[in-house]
Amino acid sequence: MTDDIRAEAIRVLHLEDNEADHLYVREALVAEGLRCDVELVKTRTAFEAALRKNRYDVIVSDYSLPSFDGMTALSLAKEASPETPFLFFSATIGEELAVDSLKGGAVDYVLKQRPHRLIPAILRALKDAADRARLRQAEERIREQAALLDKASDAIIVCDLQRRVHFWNQGAARIYGWSAREAEGRLLDDLLSWSLLPLEIQSLMVTLEQRGEWSGEIQNATRNGRTVIVQSRATLIRDENNHPKSLLIINTDVTDRRQLEEQFLRAQRLESLGVLISGIAHDLNNALAPVLMGTSVLRAQPRPEDMAPVLDMIETSARRGAEMVRQVLAFARGTESRKSFMRVDQLVKEVGRIIADVFPKKIKCRTVNEGDWIIAGNATQLHQVLMNLCVNARDAMPAGGTLTLSTRNVQLEPSDLSVHPEARPGRYVCLTVADTGTGIPTEQLGRLFQPFFTTKAPGKGTGLGLSTSRNIIRSHGGFITVNSQVGRGTEFSCYLPAVDEAEPRESQATTSPLPAGQGECILVVDDEEALLAITKATLESFRYTVLTAASGPEAVACFAEKRDDIKLVLTDMAMPLMDGVATGLAIRKISPNVPIIIISGLDPQKDEDTTRRLRAAAFLPKPFTAEVLLQLIHDVLTKNPADG
Repeated sequence: MTDDIRAEAIRVLHLEDNEADHLYVREALVAEGLRCDVELVKTRTAFEAALRKNRYDVIVSDYSLPSFDGMTALSLAKEASPETPFLFFSATIGEELAVDSLKGGAVDYVLKQRPHRLIPAILRALKDAADRARLRQAEERIREQAALLDKASDAIIVCDLQRRVHFWNQGAARIYGWSAREAEGRLLDDLLSWSLLPLEIQSLMVTLEQRGEWSGEIQNATRNGRTVIVQSRATLIRDENNHPKSLLIINTDVTDRRQLEEQFLRAQRLESLGVLISGIAHDLNNALAPVLMGTSVLRAQPRPEDMAPVLDMIETSARRGAEMVRQVLAFARGTESRKSFMRVDQLVKEVGRIIADVFPKKIKCRTVNEGDWIIAGNATQLHQVLMNLCVNARDAMPAGGTLTLSTRNVQLEPSDLSVHPEARPGRYVCLTVADTGTGIPTEQLGRLFQPFFTTKAPGKGTGLGLSTSRNIIRSHGGFITVNSQVGRGTEFSCYLPAVDEAEPRESQATTSPLPAGQGECILVVDDEEALLAITKATLESFRYTVLTAASGPEAVACFAEKRDDIKLVLTDMAMPLMDGVATGLAIRKISPNVPIIIISGLDPQKDEDTTRRLRAAAFLPKPFTAEVLLQLIHDVLTKNPADG
């Protein structure tokens, strides 16, 4: 029924055995101007059939019926159509029965002795029924809207001006961990730890009052202490008098989105870093090459015996620098690095000495070496793993503590490797870094090795140290485990497979003479003056004739002029104006068969591909020793003599 009852046709079910009374009711309704359809039933059977068949707007019933009474009729009507108003129009109902009928669900009773009350009673019953229907519809809409709000992934919160929560949807419960029952009635500031200072919150409230809304990105703490980043939108709700009444807050969790954006930016920085690394590697290799070649030349010259330790130290340092450059390039390019037989306990001793000198004195360093089995490893990479773990341990002990580095030999069975199916049973050396620091919460342990995940404050860590360390250990055929207790410390254990080969002996210095030339003319091309000079001096000291060029165009001009004399070209790959590829191609046009050796301090894999494309005789990565250079030139000239 609508608000205008008279505008619609009213369906009336009239239970009455007296035709005259029925006609009175019909005529009274018509006289009132109501459009109505009045159906008369006289028996219980007809009454029940009508209730099953049709829907009615109102039921009017006599109380006294043959073999049938009004209270039974009321009960049947409420069972079949509980929302339809039911009223009595009877001459026999007494006060006690009238009360019972109202308790049973009748909306009114009218005595036939007072028929003028019937139509107002029917109209009132219809209006009340319409009001109840509207209320039910409103409640249903509210329930539907509440269900929709609960299905929303956003946190939807309503609070008063003192920020006391009045509504808290399921989205808020999912994001912050507090149920609606726990949150409603509490201060919002007690449920969320704002990243805003009190003055900033006060400024936010002023903005809300002046503009009616505020939006921004803030950080909140959840019930379990996890930090979430939310895009918050707050709206000031006003009452009918335009006075501020409450706050509607909608918070969207953008934590994962921001983390993905941060990872993307970090990936871009790493990509840029890879380009930078290549350039730095080239420059470092150019700087190290003269050092290695110079020590090789000095070893071949008469010298006092006490110079040997100095030359050994210089060469060892240069080789370590060259290996570090290779490791940096391997990280940037994702390539494998060379491994050799080694003992981990020796590496632990070296790192122990470093951290004892560098770390704060409030951190005590202990080394326990019980693992002396041999592994096939890359010392520089494992050094990096140890330093990563030690730096993390240092950061976990801001007030000081004990850092323990230890090694031990272990025999692992298949049952020990159930959570590491990629590892094989057998002998392992276990390298452990343990601290007595703050520890790591259990819920974070599963994410420790994810790229870009860090437990440190923003800006304090890249989130790459542990990920890189795990990848290095895996590249050695091993695995890494972690155990931690909050407040007691953390222990990382790296398991590296041992090898059966015996420990190699110290290589003895060769006493065989270095191969010398027979006056062959070699064109050396490099834009690095120092490398050009040491290469020229080395080759000339071993009876080669050397021509030099500091650029590609100069080299091509020199070769064109001396093509009949030059037996081999040694050219750098990375040079300004005209690189090694262009230089080699230009020389090939002049003399297709002249041997060309490519030297480079950049990515070896890439330059080896270029070497094959140029049909170069060999590729020589920087830095290199005089022994390697002289042997390579000797082999190339012996195998591929130039025909001019």
